[in-house]
Parts: sequence; structure tokens; C-alpha cells
Amino acid sequence: MKSPLILTAAVALAVLAVDAVAQQPQSRPGSTPKATKPVATKPVATKPSSGKPASGSATPAAQAPAKDSAAVPAAESERVKSVYVVPMGFPGTGQFGLDIHPMVYEKVSADIAEKKPDIVVYVLHSADVDQVAYMGDDPTERGIFEDDSMRDGMRKLKEAVKQSGAEQVMVIRDAVGYGALLGLYWPDMYMTSRARLAGLNRIQERTQVEDTEVRAKFQEAFVGICNGFLVSGGYADVIGLAMMRPEKMLSATYKGRDIVWSDTDKGAWVVDNAADRVAGFTAQSAEELGLSDGTVADEDGAMLEDLMFQRGIREFQRIPSDGEALVRAYVDGWRKSLEECRKSFDSFQEAMGNASGKEEKKYLSQARTILERVLAAFKKYPAVAMRARSFGAGKLQLEVELEKIKERIRGLSKSAPTKGGGSGKGPAGPGLGTGG
Repeated sequence: MKSPLILTAAVALAVLAVDAVAQQPQSRPGSTPKATKPVATKPVATKPSSGKPASGSATPAAQAPAKDSAAVPAAESERVKSVYVVPMGFPGTGQFGLDIHPMVYEKVSADIAEKKPDIVVYVLHSADVDQVAYMGDDPTERGIFEDDSMRDGMRKLKEAVKQSGAEQVMVIRDAVGYGALLGLYWPDMYMTSRARLAGLNRIQERTQVEDTEVRAKFQEAFVGICNGFLVSGGYADVIGLAMMRPEKMLSATYKGRDIVWSDTDKGAWVVDNAADRVAGFTAQSAEELGLSDGTVADEDGAMLEDLMFQRGIREFQRIPSDGEALVRAYVDGWRKSLEECRKSFDSFQEAMGNASGKEEKKYLSQARTILERVLAAFKKYPAVAMRARSFGAGKLQLEVELEKIKERIRGLSKSAPTKGGGSGKGPAGPGLGTGG
């Protein structure tokens, strides 16, 4: 049997050994491991507040991970993202160059610069009417490509959003006609399940002139301007050519994970091999060919949530009073002004028809006032000036007519009235033309 003294000494040595181990520094990895990408879960759209959402993590302070843990980058990535929606057209009112006009997107750019969202989502709904006469489609409800101002305006919008630091994503709800150019102007592009991306054969209409040589040069120049949209978005120029020119073909071949586009029909996936049609895409074909990044829900309430889900964003908050309010106000404004101008033009024609006899000056003055009001609307909304030509109210012609009316009024003021009333009936309005 061991003596008590020996047992006491052994216990003391064991206690000292445990203390020594406890006082040694704990080992740490040489560097903090990279945070793995969190598994995407259905995003939660939080209720909009009165201002921009807070950018901090929603994790309670008591549960916050230590600063040196690998969970910090993950927590940062899970913070609430602020989303700013920019409509480009609405169902029934998505005319390229009219409803979608640079003047409103200047205001949108300034608003984005002020609110500084994390993500800007462009929602494109620009479908020119299907050309079937018996369906009663209104040919005036179609996009207008007047000049290069749209490309310049979109370039300024894209640059302004880039300067704000926001991500930019395009969602195509429908794009048939010139609007398809906008769908391919941003590299991050999604389509809703029922969306179309087609109709760029409208470019042929714009280049129809009698002289064959002039037509060829005009077509080449205009196609180059339009293809600039696609090139800016990072898409192969052969895609644009096939979408615009019937004689061009288009196919694609998979090389590993990359897709190589060709202007022939020799690729593994033939998109267009007919000489009498242009290329176009559905949501399914665009996704399968890698043209779009994915297909999202078409319904209003689900579209944004589905988009965020596919981009791996857990939680987001849409900024209240975003681009939708600005764009809708503009669309409603110019269309209301257009209808007022249509009625005013009818009144102008009536006044000019009555401008004779003793009341010639009175009706000329009325006509002058009407024209000045119409031209003021043209200045406020360039879209009104473009669309007014469809009912004979060309800007240049109205300006010329206004000067003629003013001259007649000055002449009547200087001369004494004669029996029969002055210079007779004035023009009734038709024949002013559609130019200018």
C-alpha cells in the first residue's frame, strides 16, 4: 500500500499538468477560409418603408458571429438588398421611341443617383402590334426609330446607374419590334415564361427607298446603328444581323460550356436557315442557347421574387416610389397631351374654315392660339410631335402655317375692312402634311 505522502504528490503533479495544457494558446488556421456561396432559398420581399432600407444584417446582435469567423462574409451577403424597378413600357403602352423615350430616363437616372439602390431591374414590355389586318390592330401603336437619340439616351442611363454602384438586370416580359434592341442592351438578361424576343424585321421598313444602291447603303448604316445595342450588351453581332436581315442565317454550337454563334446553318442548333424570315427567340430557346440567364415567372407579384431567387438573393426590399412612378407619370402625361392635341387640331381646322368675312380676324386669332398651344405640347413632349404626324399635324408645317396666320392678322390690322370681309376663306387644315 502506497503511503499518503506519495498519493498527495501524484495528485499535485496531475493538477499542474492540466493547468499547463489549459494555459497554452489555442491553434488558429493560417487564414480565414473563404465563405462558401449560401444555398439559395426562396427570397422574402420585405414590406417597403418610407425610405431606403437599412443595409445592415438582420441578425440580432446577441446572435452575431465573431468577427474572425468564416460566417462574417456570409452574413454580409445575406443583408437586405434594395431593388429599384425601371419599367420600359407597360402592356399596351410600350412604344419604342415614344412611351420609351430618353427624356423620362434622364429623370430616372437622377432618382437612382439619389436613392442608390443595390440592384436596378429594367422591365421591358414593348411589343409592336402583330401585323394581321382582320384583328383590328392600330398601325399607329407601333414603335418609332427616328434617329440615334435612343441609343445615346440608353447609353447615358446605363452609365449613370453604373456610376451609382448598382447591379443592372434586364427582364423581358415581351419584346417584338424595335423594343428587342433594348432587351439585348444589358448583359444580365432574363425573360419571363411567355416573353418573345423578335420582330427586328421592322428595320426593313425603315430602309425602303426606290434607288437600289441608296437602299443598300442606308440599310447597312441603319443595321449598324441597331446592332450597336447588341454589341454594347456583349452579344455576338451575327445574332443581330440574323434578327434584322432575312438573308442572314444563324446557328450555334456548344464548345464545352461556351456557345459559339455562326452566321451559317452548320451549327449544332439551327436558329434560322430560311431566306425569307428573320431570327427570333422564345424564353425557352433563349435560355437553352445561353442568350438569357434564365426564365422567370410572368405574373407581377412573382416575377421579382423569382428573379431574386435565381440570382441567389435571400431577402430584398423594393424601394418605394421608384422608376415605375416616374415612367407611368410620363406615359400618362404624353398620351393625354396627344389626345388634347388631336382635338385642338380639329378645332384649328374648323377655325380656319370660318376665317372669312367680318369675323376673319377673330377666327384667325383663334387658330393662332390653338397652334401655339399645340406647338407648346410638341416642345414639352417630343413623342407628341412624332405621333401627331399620323393625323396630319407635322411640326414644321404647323410652324409655317402659324407664321402665315400671323402675317394675315397683321395685314388685317393695317388695312380697313372691306365689304365682303377681307381676303376670303383660309385653308381648312388638310394638306399641312406629316413631315417635321
